[in-house]
Amino acid sequence: MDNPWLHRLAVVLAACSLLLVVTGASVSDNEERPLYSLGQGHAIVGAIVGVLTIGLVVWLSKVEKRAGLRRLGWIVLAAIVVESLLGLQAAPQPPAVRVAHAVLAQLFFVATVAMAVFTSQGWRRKPEPIDRPPLRWVGKIAPFAVLTQVALGLAFRHGIMEVIPHLLGAFVIAFLVLGLTLPAIYGPEHSPLRPAAQVLLVILSVQVSLGMALFTIASMDIDPMVTILLNVAHAATGALTLAATVVMTLLIRRGLAGYRHK
Repeated sequence: MDNPWLHRLAVVLAACSLLLVVTGASVSDNEERPLYSLGQGHAIVGAIVGVLTIGLVVWLSKVEKRAGLRRLGWIVLAAIVVESLLGLQAAPQPPAVRVAHAVLAQLFFVATVAMAVFTSQGWRRKPEPIDRPPLRWVGKIAPFAVLTQVALGLAFRHGIMEVIPHLLGAFVIAFLVLGLTLPAIYGPEHSPLRPAAQVLLVILSVQVSLGMALFTIASMDIDPMVTILLNVAHAATGALTLAATVVMTLLIRRGLAGYRHK
């Protein structure tokens, strides 16, 4: 049976997980740095996310019949434990630890979005079939490519590598996402995918615009607050891009399964 409150809890967890990414991008030990207080709230948001995760996983273990979703819940709980251990290491943390912490936060957010999708009423309905093999192959590649791009951006932000790989990756991601979304938007036979494709394309457009703005102001004498806000927004939209790509891939897989069984 549908449980709207279980779905609502999953949505709240996903929203708080995105806030965790935002506050994490603002973390600083410098009290004079803009948005210092927002970054210091990262631990509080993390505690809230931990409590919500425990509640959701326990609830799923009691009422959810789908073994895969219960398993995903336990994986998410394990991820938040590892994430907490990484975040609690004494400062100054090595760059590799900070990058691992940030990448895991992105993956955690994606997993919470997936749980919100799986617990929704729409996901329980019979899927509308689609038949588009190229979408299937692009859908398999795109999430891993976007995750790699996110990791390259985090590595640059934490001083592990130069920005060039991240810039080159942006062109690859743009090409893949266009290949994933445009057929779904303009192909009348793929109308079930159109809303998700449109959302993904809008998020990617915002992400690319933020990246171009950051690259443009890198050599300019500009208010640090502007740079920090752009970095925080870029981190948040990076997480949203990854999550939207994964959701798009899940919908494609579901639609293809519906086509095979129609």
